[in-house]
Amino acid sequence: MKMSKSSSFFDKTKILPKLIIIVPSLLVLVVGFFMGTFYIDKLEQHFEQARKNSINEYIINKKKEGETWANQLSALFKYKSELIDETIKNDLKTRVDLAYESAKYIYDKYKNTNSKKDIKNRIRDALLKMSFNDKKNYIFISSFDGNSILSGSRNSKNENLLNYIDDDGRSIVLEEITKVRKHKQGFIKSKDPKDGNLKTIYVKNLGFYDWYIGSSIYEVQELENVKHDSLDIIKSSPIQQDDFMIIYEDKKPIYLSLKMQSILSKESLKKIKNTISQDSSWHEENTVGYLYYSKYFEQFNWHLVYGFNISKMSESELIKQEQMQSLVNKELEFIRNISVIIVVLVLVLSVVFSRAINHIFLSYQKDVKSRQDQLEFLNASLEQRVARELHNLRQKDKMLIQKAKMADMGDMISMIAHQWRQPLNQLSYVLMNIDSAYEHNELDKKYLDEKIKEANNLLEFMSVTIDDFRNYFKPDQKQEDVNIGNVVKRGLELMQKPLENAQIEIIHTNECERDIKIYVNEFVQVILNLVKNSKDALLQNDVKKPKIEIITKCTKDETIVEVKDNGGGINKDILDKIFEPYFTTKDAQHGTGLGLYMSKMIVEEHLNGKIVVENIKDGSCFKIFL
Repeated sequence: MKMSKSSSFFDKTKILPKLIIIVPSLLVLVVGFFMGTFYIDKLEQHFEQARKNSINEYIINKKKEGETWANQLSALFKYKSELIDETIKNDLKTRVDLAYESAKYIYDKYKNTNSKKDIKNRIRDALLKMSFNDKKNYIFISSFDGNSILSGSRNSKNENLLNYIDDDGRSIVLEEITKVRKHKQGFIKSKDPKDGNLKTIYVKNLGFYDWYIGSSIYEVQELENVKHDSLDIIKSSPIQQDDFMIIYEDKKPIYLSLKMQSILSKESLKKIKNTISQDSSWHEENTVGYLYYSKYFEQFNWHLVYGFNISKMSESELIKQEQMQSLVNKELEFIRNISVIIVVLVLVLSVVFSRAINHIFLSYQKDVKSRQDQLEFLNASLEQRVARELHNLRQKDKMLIQKAKMADMGDMISMIAHQWRQPLNQLSYVLMNIDSAYEHNELDKKYLDEKIKEANNLLEFMSVTIDDFRNYFKPDQKQEDVNIGNVVKRGLELMQKPLENAQIEIIHTNECERDIKIYVNEFVQVILNLVKNSKDALLQNDVKKPKIEIITKCTKDETIVEVKDNGGGINKDILDKIFEPYFTTKDAQHGTGLGLYMSKMIVEEHLNGKIVVENIKDGSCFKIFL
């Protein structure tokens, strides 16, 4: 019996070392298999959900971007269409006033020397040559008894116009005569009897020979000009490579963005045309791999379409997934290698210490526990690293998308607002002066004409600024031979009132007599930017005797313009940054950081010159070399 127990115990002691070798090895293999399978399954689910979320987030952001683009353009078009009547009136008044000044000049010059017939012929000949809007509009002259002296756009010569009736049955010529007799000048709206198109007429009493002059512009003509300008803005708007824009008029495409034909097939374009309506909406079912948004603008009869490629985002996400899968495979390979090493180590230890079963068993338990803790820590650490990396990638994607949106949609609006701010302030001062003169019974014809002329100059400058800005990077702008001192003087005239109100002394010294070929309006913008910056520095630093000095001089090889102030100078830490885009020391309400950047662009890229800045005694000095 004892031998039996001893034999049984012996058999157990022989089996136990084998079990210590086999069981832990099998256990490690099984646990590793299940842990690896569970880990891989969870990781793949996590990656798949992250991919879907990333694509959905991309589509949502692109939809917001498309709607913002369409709404901003629609708001711009609405604003421009609402200004059509005001633009027509300003244009007519400017042209007729110019014709009036020409006629009056001829009359005053020859009234004491030439016959009445000769003076009338001279006035007719001078006004006959005046045309505008590509020779679509002319000046007409009529007498108070209804006779046509100069037909202009009336399509009638030397006949009585009193019987002329417009489409509404009104005697427009009688209304013109009544208007100039009673008010000396004024506007009249009339419908053409031939086609019913509405036009605006402006008439003005000449003050001699019982004559009055005038001109007219059709609203449909100005509407076409506004549509043309708006289309130019759309063409200059940057879009991402795989996005597209289409403008339809009467469902006929009048603009397709670059590479449009290569992005979409003819069949897709046909489907887009057939699905657009006056309701703003997104369309997802008509073009494979693309989404597009349509918005109708009634005033222009335009349909605006913006679309983007969702498959491009999918391809990029697949690349990221492949990269992440490769990383996971490497991590799994590392885990398998560690598991193999552990199994081998356990086998070796079990064989070497098989006689000391308890010690080996306990040691083995401790070792397995330690290894297991390492594996669990490694798995937890890996999940945290993967989650952190995915979060960082999403944040970077958001930042890139936001940055692209701001760069695409913000640049043009910011620059136009920066260039218009000063003329708008001056125009406000003009209106305040007129109002003040009226309240104090000081408003007379001479003062009113002077302020109207000043306002027209500001409006003309704003109009030219918009045209120059639209053609900013086009090479076909015309240069003029001018004296640089006269150009500086023109810029200072626009800043005269704000400088006077701020009690800033302005000194301009012109030491250059020769002419130079430049883009006049662009150089005026540079002068305005520099003077405005000096003015802001003087006011910000509360200088007691603020002064701005501009010196224009010539050397043998170049023309130099210096703009100095006593505003305290520029901090040395930012002196080399002030020409960078969007760099400003002011808050967002008072500065966009684009003024000096645009000035540098104009001087160096358009005028082939150089602009530098340095600190001088009590202030700073900008030098322009042309």
